[in-house]
Amino acid sequence: MSSASVDLLLITGAGASRNLGKTDEPMPLMDDWSNALVDALEAAERGLAARCGLRVSLSGTEFEEALGLLLRWEAFKYLNSHFAEMTDSASDFQRLDGTATQRLGTLRRVLDQTMYGLFGQERVDTEAAAAAYGNLLRELKVRTLAVATTNYDRSCEAALSALNRTPDTGFRIDDSESVPRLDVRGLIRRAIEGQRTPCLHLHGAIGWYQKDRIVYDHKADHPYNQTLGTPVVLYPDPQKDPTNDENVAALWDEFLVALAEADRVLVLGHSLHDPALIAAIRAAQPKKLGVTFLMSSDAPEEQARIREQLPGATPVPIEFGAELNIDLSHGYQLLP
Repeated sequence: MSSASVDLLLITGAGASRNLGKTDEPMPLMDDWSNALVDALEAAERGLAARCGLRVSLSGTEFEEALGLLLRWEAFKYLNSHFAEMTDSASDFQRLDGTATQRLGTLRRVLDQTMYGLFGQERVDTEAAAAAYGNLLRELKVRTLAVATTNYDRSCEAALSALNRTPDTGFRIDDSESVPRLDVRGLIRRAIEGQRTPCLHLHGAIGWYQKDRIVYDHKADHPYNQTLGTPVVLYPDPQKDPTNDENVAALWDEFLVALAEADRVLVLGHSLHDPALIAAIRAAQPKKLGVTFLMSSDAPEEQARIREQLPGATPVPIEFGAELNIDLSHGYQLLP
C-alpha cells in the first residue's frame, strides 16, 4: 500500500456529531450523559448517584474522571473477598461488599440504558450527517478516505452510506449466522482495495455486543438489550487503556496502520482529552495534520492547547454541521 492509498484520515470526536441530531436537538456531549445518568440513578435508588461519586452539572472531564475511578475500582473489587480478614469483622465486611456489588450492577444497567438512549441511531439526522460530511470532503477534495471515531453513535456510517462511500466497520457475515461478527484484521487494506471506506470505532459503538468472546453487530436504533451480550465500548475514563479489550485493541492496530498510510490527517470535533489517541498521533508524526476547534471559542487559547497536545498541528476554527462554516481568514487553512 502506498502512502497515498489513504488520502485523508478523518478522526472524529463528540463535537463532530453535536449538530447532527434530529429535530434540531443536539447530540449529547459527556456532560449531557452525566446529567442523564445522575437522574436515572436517582430514579433507581435515592442517593445512588452520590454514592457513585456523580452529581448534576459535572463537566465532561469531571464526569470521565469520576466514572473512570469507579469502574477501575470495580475491576479490582474481586480482591476484597480475599482480604476480608484484614477487617475486625469479616462477615460485616462481606455483607457491605455484597451491597456494593449490587449497586454496581444497577450502575452498569443504567449506564448502558442511558448510553443507548442518548447515542442510538434514532437520534441521528442522516440527511444532516450526509450534508456535513459531504461538504467537508468536497472542500478537502478527498479521494480515498478512512474514518476513525471515538464516538459511540454511528452518524459517520450513516453519512458515508448516503454519500455512496460504503463504510466498512470490520463486520462480516458468517455462513452459519445471520448477524455480522467483527473481524478487523487487515481492515484498512481490505477496505481500500475493495473500494470501501474504513470506519474504525476506537471506543466501540452502539449495537455492538460481545457473546462468547465474539462481537456481533445488532441494530443501532434499538434500546439496550442485555440478552444480546455485553456492550463493546470503552466507557468514559481519562486513563482508559484500549489494549485491555482484545477486540478494541485490534481496532487500534488498524488505526495505527491508517495513521501510517494517510497522506493527510484531520482531527474533527475532538476535545483531545484522550492520552491514548494523542500518543498514537504523536508517534505517527503525520506531515499534514489539522485540528479543528469551535469558532465561538477563544482562538488564541484553543490554538495554544492544540499545539501543546499535538505540536506541528494546524488549528482551524470550524462549525461542523449541515451548513459547514470554516474560518479561513487571518491566515487559517483547513490543512497545510
